[in-house]
Amino acid sequence: MLLIDAQSVRARLIRAEAATSSIEEAEALAAKRNELKELAGRIVTLACRNTLFREQSVPFSPIPDIEKAKQLIGQINARFSESPKAATLVDKKGWSKLISTLTEFNSSVEMLQKQDWKAYFSSKLFGGVPPEQRKQTILQALPENRKALELYTKLYQRFSQYRNTIPGNVEALREVLGCSKDLADIKFVENDDVPLPVRAFFNATSVGSGASLDFLIPEVIEWLRTNNMLANYVVRAR
Repeated sequence: MLLIDAQSVRARLIRAEAATSSIEEAEALAAKRNELKELAGRIVTLACRNTLFREQSVPFSPIPDIEKAKQLIGQINARFSESPKAATLVDKKGWSKLISTLTEFNSSVEMLQKQDWKAYFSSKLFGGVPPEQRKQTILQALPENRKALELYTKLYQRFSQYRNTIPGNVEALREVLGCSKDLADIKFVENDDVPLPVRAFFNATSVGSGASLDFLIPEVIEWLRTNNMLANYVVRAR
């Protein structure tokens, strides 16, 4: 595994640093160790995030170029085992290539994870409109609607903060999933002035899978456009 290989190189650096009698050599090894420590820390974060996605059934993309990074780490590790010196690391530009490869690897995986999360959030979780727009379709004078809207507003605020931000731990991810489900379960008494096809459309968009195009008839499109809501919806392939 890439993380284990990177940690192995770092461990050898620590041992070599402790064994050397040269202050200059020790400082050089320490500098390399710190460089690798920062990159290894990012790899740990990304690996934990992929594990979190897997455990909570969030689809994620395959990790790119991992074999290339593992091969490079293996080569440098082997050379450093034979000659545990700072000069060995920088020989033939191996160290700069390693740092560049790991930096690109981290950036690539992080970008993919963000894309995967945005796709999951927009296609599988709650798809309803913000509270201010939801108010336009319900009878606000009814006590049950006021109570439901208060809960809707609170849940929507907690839910929407993760629209572009990946949850950092399992508790945060479970909160997002819980908010999504609770939002979809909230029922309102709709305003009689709202056409029945529009009400049906709103009910359908509240679930994670979204509304079928069958709901998006001309009457619904025109009503959404008139009430400045049309831009809130996009068509996605299933």
